[in-house]
Amino acid sequence: MQSNYTITKYKAFTVVVTSLFALFVVMLPRYTDTAKTWFALLILGAAVYLALNWRQLRQTSKLERVFFAVLIANFAWIAFCYYVNGEPGRGSSFLWGRHFYLLFLIPLFFMLRSIRISDRTLVLVMFCSVLLSSADIGLDLLQGVNHRLQGMNPNAFGPIQLCLSGMLLFYFLKLPPGLLRWLALAGFLLGIATVILSLSKSTLITMAALSVFFVFYLARSIPVWKKLIVASVMLALIAGSYALPMVKKRIDGAARNVGDYFASDDYRDDVRVGSFGTRMELWKTGWKIFLENPVTGAGVGGFHVMAKANSKRYQGNKIVRKYKYVHNQYIAALATRGFPGLILFLLLLTLPLYIAMSQRTFDRESEVARLSLMFISLTYLIGCLGEDHFEGKSATMMVTIFFALWLARLSPGESGQAWAAPA
Repeated sequence: MQSNYTITKYKAFTVVVTSLFALFVVMLPRYTDTAKTWFALLILGAAVYLALNWRQLRQTSKLERVFFAVLIANFAWIAFCYYVNGEPGRGSSFLWGRHFYLLFLIPLFFMLRSIRISDRTLVLVMFCSVLLSSADIGLDLLQGVNHRLQGMNPNAFGPIQLCLSGMLLFYFLKLPPGLLRWLALAGFLLGIATVILSLSKSTLITMAALSVFFVFYLARSIPVWKKLIVASVMLALIAGSYALPMVKKRIDGAARNVGDYFASDDYRDDVRVGSFGTRMELWKTGWKIFLENPVTGAGVGGFHVMAKANSKRYQGNKIVRKYKYVHNQYIAALATRGFPGLILFLLLLTLPLYIAMSQRTFDRESEVARLSLMFISLTYLIGCLGEDHFEGKSATMMVTIFFALWLARLSPGESGQAWAAPA
């Protein structure tokens, strides 16, 4: 009787967690506010799960413990820098409404290690997510509505769609022949279409860089000249998106912005502050804030305060006073939590990458997990050069959920402990 009850409880818990996960992933790209509800329920459930099964903390590898320590140290340092700088600006919402969420990666890891979301479910969920996004964008285009103003910021939307596309591609490459494999391919193609339609220049550059990397990484046994041909074809296809009028307009505008910025040496000249020039001014301001506060930075929320108060002293265009973000995660880390903050942020993204690249797998599930973890890490390592993704909620939620999922798949620790007697 106890055994049947335990099995029933396990199945019910698996259904609930899988449902919340599916709702979150499907809603995140275009209905972000709704997705936040499912994310909150997921992390709350994970926290309760770990509290009841705290002995699982012992069943971790050395690398997993190091990564969890980095997560805790990263948040603790951000909090310290915020409070030691006098709680500047809107930093409280950044600290507790964004950076704090990354800590829930730890209980999510243990919860997702204890249950198994099937490959079939993962492919269907990610396919439905990109299908909903592409259909929603298509309707906006048909109605003449600016699709980039719907849902989350397009510069946050692009990397999320790119990550979903990459994971579906790996399933296509690794699944046996069948309907599910072709569904993964269809999802990949739809996802790439939404990446292009996001018109996010930084995401297009990231996609090009990842295409070259994974061609060489996945085809290590193929002669170099063949890999160069494949990489060249993929880059040509990405460059071919320039033929789309909306993409052409976006790229041409960016090229003009670059020319305008370097055409004048006067930082007060408003002709310099197109999208490129504004970023340059923000980066310059963030760098100068860091130079004044190299250890603790100005605290999260402090960039906006310091930029408003000191734009003339920093010789930055007055446009920087309007922005809360630096639009470069590495400079944002330096400006708001100093050099130690940058090191911790880099460890946060590179440790999962190291775990994935050092893993030796012999089954499909682990290989998809390994490649997906690499893909997400590299997407944000490259993409953070042009955006400060982790100062916002979208990337934080995406990475928290999927890092936990794929790390759990790769974990050498014991699983299935949720249904033992609580500690």
